[in-house]
Amino acid sequence: MAYAQWVIIIIRNVGAAKFSIKNLNPSWGKLHAEGDKDTEVNKSTIEGKVVEADQQLRINACGRSDAAEGTTGSFDLVDVATQQVIRHVYWDCPWGTKRNTFTVSGSNSKWMIEYSGQNLDSGALGTISVDVLRKGN
Repeated sequence: MAYAQWVIIIIRNVGAAKFSIKNLNPSWGKLHAEGDKDTEVNKSTIEGKVVEADQQLRINACGRSDAAEGTTGSFDLVDVATQQVIRHVYWDCPWGTKRNTFTVSGSNSKWMIEYSGQNLDSGALGTISVDVLRKGN
């Protein structure tokens, strides 16, 4: 039932400076293995991961099978060198409503973030690409 509510967030480092994933909070639903919504993964497998230049990291989330729930969560992108938050990312793909949410908030002027692919109408949020780039030196 709730597997219809899902999101895949592909976070790509399109620059040279490293960043990490911190404060991952899948507050509703679950994180799952790539291509397998039945295999739940612990947030510790993603929390603190460093994304090097030209690498990417995937966050896969969905509702729970046979439950009337979707998926909601958030995380921070953090500059490895300074430990400053680059942006805060939030997703909400609820069960039983017609509106999804995907937001990137906060501001760190040394970094540029572009994202696309989110479905804000009912159903799955879909596959969202997030490109991360540190500007200048």
